[in-house]
Amino acid sequence: MKLLALMLMVVLLGGCPLCGGFSGNGDHVFARGTDQLILCANDGFVATISGGTIEGRLESGSDDTVGVEGDDGQPVFSFASYDQFDGLGSGWTEVDGSYTDAELDHADVLCTDLTSRPWWSPS
Repeated sequence: MKLLALMLMVVLLGGCPLCGGFSGNGDHVFARGTDQLILCANDGFVATISGGTIEGRLESGSDDTVGVEGDDGQPVFSFASYDQFDGLGSGWTEVDGSYTDAELDHADVLCTDLTSRPWWSPS
């Protein structure tokens, strides 16, 4: 039992040294205070904000990309560039270079989990 707990702790806190390479290099992670927004390489997003967590898909339009909530299909935010997310407010900064490979890998788990949601469908 102690071995299982130790192995779980190693995976959750330090990555999985036996699992192979890290994931998440195509994801973009943004922060605003304690809020976090992940724009996933698989065209999904995860926004963890004071009101809770919102998950959905990114849909590209002619001018903007729109984050659409997975459960109800309602637009949550839109953006034309990574410096302004209309609908989520201002003050977002890309966490570029300050996340380790292991942290990006852990953030990518949230992106990968999106594909198991009932509302997810192949794009």
